[in-house]
Amino acid sequence: MTNRPEPDPMTDEAIAWAVRVGDPAFDDWEGFERWLSADPAHAAAYHATSAAEAEMVAMLASEPKVVPLPVPAPRPAWRRWAIPAAAALAAAVVGTVAVETQLQPAAPLVYETAAGARRTIALEDGSSAILNGGTRLEASRDDARSLTLVHGQATFTVRHDEAHPFRVAVGGASVVDVGTRFDIVRDARETRIAVSEGAVDWQRDGNSVRLNAGRSLRVADGSSRVELADVAPDTVGGWAQGQLSFDGVTLAEAAADLARTLGTPVAVDPALARRPVRATVRLDGGAERIMPRFAALTGVRAIRDGAGWRLAASP
Repeated sequence: MTNRPEPDPMTDEAIAWAVRVGDPAFDDWEGFERWLSADPAHAAAYHATSAAEAEMVAMLASEPKVVPLPVPAPRPAWRRWAIPAAAALAAAVVGTVAVETQLQPAAPLVYETAAGARRTIALEDGSSAILNGGTRLEASRDDARSLTLVHGQATFTVRHDEAHPFRVAVGGASVVDVGTRFDIVRDARETRIAVSEGAVDWQRDGNSVRLNAGRSLRVADGSSRVELADVAPDTVGGWAQGQLSFDGVTLAEAAADLARTLGTPVAVDPALARRPVRATVRLDGGAERIMPRFAALTGVRAIRDGAGWRLAASP
């Protein structure tokens, strides 16, 4: 009789959560957070499951296709001397390629969300990241505390370790954790950071800016101008808790945040693009409820425009 391994309830739960969280329609974020916080081992089990899933996807994507080779025609006798030389050359080339392949770093783990979807990533060190829609986050396979936010928005809750800082590369800079919770938005060629708890250091080209809880930073790629402002700590990462807060961002930026969160295009009339916005909108219901609510709070009109919405001046 073959001995089968005993079932592992925690692993089964982690797999079940990974399947559910990967569904674009998933909305039980509070239940997921409760499960993660119930036992520190839950985060490790979820991380292992997510890593195995990512590796399987990468393996399937890179699996070579089998192409039948043509049957070679008979070679003239005078060419037979070249076969051993060609084989030796091929072996040398293959050996060189093998060495170069071994020297290349392992490809990062990639976590992505479609527009309107969310995903919670439990990192191996006990930290976590919640990804908003339209986001791509890459994690080093060699260092769980080294990540890159390629685009989109993510809220990070970090287990602080002074001896091994948690770093997020974004827009040619590094965000180094000095505390516990912060949010980063990466759009086009601009980065926005807001801190809810603790502090972070934004570092680029030898310069460093400390952001304590209740402070935010905005910087464009290649610009020496760094804009700092106050922000209500309890609104940072609010999109993951069911509300979007805007405190001085432009209407164009607010539209991008809405589009990312709701999963629907949101355009802005050019004349209104730079208008500052200060409002908090609840995210209960779909775009049909949220867009008119946002418009009423900001003094604009939300007009249905094909598959998306357009923000226009009030009459």
